[in-house]
Amino acid sequence: MEHEGRSDLRRSWHAEAGQTTAEYSLVLLVAGLVVGVLAAFVRSGALDDMFKTIISGLIDRAGG
Repeated sequence: MEHEGRSDLRRSWHAEAGQTTAEYSLVLLVAGLVVGVLAAFVRSGALDDMFKTIISGLIDRAGG
């Protein structure tokens, strides 16, 4: 009887290990997509324009 419990525990652990691997894969995929989008955003020059607009707005509001 005790051996059946161990077998179930092993099967459960293996299933969770597979799920963890899938979760890590999805996280890495999403992180790669975010980096790709950010890189495209930086290359287009939009990031520079956005920062200039923000800084100009802050300077104008500060009265400078």
